[in-house]
Amino acid sequence: MIDRAPDRRVGRRPAGITRPASARSLLVTVWGDTVRPRRSEIGAAALIRLAAPLGLSPRAVRAALSRMTRRGWLSRRRTGRRAFYALTPAGALRVEQGVRRVYRTDAEPWDGRWRLFTYVIPETRRAARDRLRRELVWLGLGPLSRSTWVTTRDLADVLRELSEARGLDGAVALFEARNLGPADDRSLVERCWNLDRIAARYRRFIATRRPRAASLRRRMRAGAIGDDVCFAEKIWLVHEYRKFLFVDPGLPDRLLPSRRPDREAAALFRRTYNLLAPRADRFAAGVMGRAAERP
Repeated sequence: MIDRAPDRRVGRRPAGITRPASARSLLVTVWGDTVRPRRSEIGAAALIRLAAPLGLSPRAVRAALSRMTRRGWLSRRRTGRRAFYALTPAGALRVEQGVRRVYRTDAEPWDGRWRLFTYVIPETRRAARDRLRRELVWLGLGPLSRSTWVTTRDLADVLRELSEARGLDGAVALFEARNLGPADDRSLVERCWNLDRIAARYRRFIATRRPRAASLRRRMRAGAIGDDVCFAEKIWLVHEYRKFLFVDPGLPDRLLPSRRPDREAAALFRRTYNLLAPRADRFAAGVMGRAAERP
């Protein structure tokens, strides 16, 4: 069903999800979860049909594609009156990082070394500096100081690509180091990330998603839910869960408390995703497999 409300409003959210989402943000989720695993390019018409169960109007989808193209995330190719879109290297970097982290099941091994990213960006380029900080948070880095950020993961290639894409090559530097104290590694984690706030976000996700999953299971057993609804529910699930990319740095287990809600949230996410995936994928395959949409 397509939302008949004004285009500034976006898709219908499942019960219990109160925060709005932009059309562009939802399309990023659709691209990472559904489009990228199947093909490198997709037509605007197919994206419009994929977005319809989310309540996005054709106009909202086209506007979002235009914004993503202007931001350098997508490239556009025309064949007659039809437009086809593909991820640029910058867009692929964002989607690939998000996909890999959303679907991971175990923390990456850690060699005990910290990776540091530093920058010197003048006030005259404050917009670029603020944009860089948002990117660093999204990649899971934490601020040791205003211009020095740290992570346990080896993101050197990603950070170099990011710096080059932002025109900041001469303003940044990357280092590897071991923590020599006086504070230990766990104290460093507490300084750079708010673990209590992250845990609270996971508990809210569990409180919202656990009854939702039970309801979906009942409806699917009763045959009261269509493939398009399963697709929408799966995309909203991934969309909500990928918000943790902006708050959870994905730290190794040895630096975290033994009892924490992120594991329970991850298990709930996987169970619900696997419940919805077969029928959601059938809907997506039907939309994307239409001969008219093949480039």
